[in-house]
Amino acid sequence: MKRLKSDWLHEVMPKSKETEDRPFTLGHPDYIYTQIPARDGLAHGNIERSNRHPNDTFFTNWKSTKDSISWDVEVLADGDFEVELYYTAKEQDLGSQFELRLGESYLKATITQVHDPPLVGAERDRDPRIESYTKDFIPMDLGKISLKKGRGNLVLKALKIPGEEVMDMRLLLFKRVN
Repeated sequence: MKRLKSDWLHEVMPKSKETEDRPFTLGHPDYIYTQIPARDGLAHGNIERSNRHPNDTFFTNWKSTKDSISWDVEVLADGDFEVELYYTAKEQDLGSQFELRLGESYLKATITQVHDPPLVGAERDRDPRIESYTKDFIPMDLGKISLKKGRGNLVLKALKIPGEEVMDMRLLLFKRVN
């Protein structure tokens, strides 16, 4: 049994989360849409996930221009993409500016619409859940970006925070337009 366990560990350990080197794919040439959800991103600085369990989580507590969110991505084919970001923002956070960058390609945007819905789900729970509660996120059109085939770090970074925080962020949606 010890040998079988050792053999099994030898086989599966190279495939663990800590040793696996698999980027998130973006822009498959046969598909129009690619979703880049918060659950697959990495928070840097003081940004937090809404819950330690990744499904249905979003990023919150984005209060510094030194903080960022990143995704290890591999663009599968050159292309132009329209990008939407799903977010919530309080009134005092209007005017927050941010940038989405992959290599030399980038988009800049400003929060211009308030959308501050409550968390939902707790009212129907008999016991408090361990997963994240959710809320309604709305899309913001960030514009069109040209991406080249290859691997890189997709980064969402704040440029200006006139209020308390930038936004709560749930999803990036890329739509191939060529």
